[in-house]
Amino acid sequence: MENLLNSILSRIDDNSLQAIGQQANASPTQAKSALASAIPILMNALAKNSSTPDGAQSLQNALARDHDGSLLDNLGSLLQNPDSANGAGILKHVLGNKRQNVEKYISQDSGLSGGSAGKILEMAAPILMGYLGKKNATGSNNVIGNLLNSYVKAEKKQAPQAQSIINQLLDRDNDGSIMDDIAEMGMSFLGKMKKR
Repeated sequence: MENLLNSILSRIDDNSLQAIGQQANASPTQAKSALASAIPILMNALAKNSSTPDGAQSLQNALARDHDGSLLDNLGSLLQNPDSANGAGILKHVLGNKRQNVEKYISQDSGLSGGSAGKILEMAAPILMGYLGKKNATGSNNVIGNLLNSYVKAEKKQAPQAQSIINQLLDRDNDGSIMDDIAEMGMSFLGKMKKR
C-alpha cells in the first residue's frame, strides 16, 4: 500500500515549502515538520468523521462540490493567497472544537508559535482535501473512506504510540491539559515520522 502521508508530502516541493514558511513566519524545515504533524491528524479526523454513513456522504459531497484536486496542479496560487481555499472553514468541519488542541500540539512539536501552527494547519487542510479529491475522481464509491481507514489501520500497526496521541487530541474535551498528558507519554509524534 502506498504511504499516504509521503504521497501527499511529495507534492509539496521546496518552493511550496518556502511559500508556506513565508505565510506562516516559519523556516521551510519548520513548515515541513508542521505539515508532517498536521496531515496525519487531519486524515485521522476525516476517517473518524466519515465512519458513519452520514459522515461518509458529507465528505463525498464536499469532495465532489469543492475539491476536485485541481488545487494541487496550481499550488502556487493557493500559497500566495491561502485564504482563497477556505482552510479555516474546512478545519471547522473536520476538527470542530478540537482545533485548538491540534494547534497547540503542532506548535509544541515543530517549535512554532500557535499562530504559525494555525496558519500551516489552514494550508494543510485544502492540500489534503485536494489530494483526496483527485483520488476520488479516479475511484469507485467510498474509495476515500477505504483509503482513510486503511491508512489509520496501517498507522496503528506501525506507530501505535503516535496513533494513541492523535486519538487523544481528537477525543479530548478542551480541559486545557492535553499537553501534559502527551508530554508524559514521552513521545514526539514528529520524531517517529522522521525516522521512517
